[in-house]
Amino acid sequence: MLRQFLSRALRAVRIATIGVAMLVFGATAVSAQTTVTLPDTNQTTTLTATVSDQARVTVPAGVTFTVNDIASSTVASAASVTVTNIVLATASKQLRMSLEAEAASFTPPVGGAATWAASDVTWGAATWTNAGGVAGTLSNSAYNAVATCTADAAACSTTGLTFTLAANTSVKRSGSHTLVVRWKLESI
Repeated sequence: MLRQFLSRALRAVRIATIGVAMLVFGATAVSAQTTVTLPDTNQTTTLTATVSDQARVTVPAGVTFTVNDIASSTVASAASVTVTNIVLATASKQLRMSLEAEAASFTPPVGGAATWAASDVTWGAATWTNAGGVAGTLSNSAYNAVATCTADAAACSTTGLTFTLAANTSVKRSGSHTLVVRWKLESI
């Protein structure tokens, strides 16, 4: 008797499973079904690749100012910036690179010590391949342009982006004074 009960219960579960599967999968399969005479080559499916504005970017991990005289400005070694695989919405669009400081001033090695303001950092209009460089001053309240890639360029780069740190005779503590800057890349 237990065997008959289990057999009937298993059959009921199978039928219910098939019914649910037909209900769930049947509705989606019917929407694409049609009767055709064979051979047939009239059925189509559209494949779509959605591509966002994008680029592959390499920026310097760090820029070091070796300050040997606080009474004179200090020029850092030239930095490299490379942008490749640029994909934008239209051929007239351009990729612009800008910088902004994450704080109003450097963090001194000793709390409360005098240090440089973000605006003490400037950069020259570097020579770029497929871009126009722009001279600028660092700010912590706005992104300032560094370069704009030529319209429809697949890549742009420089090996000559030079940053300068202004003189500051108020600095009295040796050590590493640090400031993080953020790059902004946008389509314009």
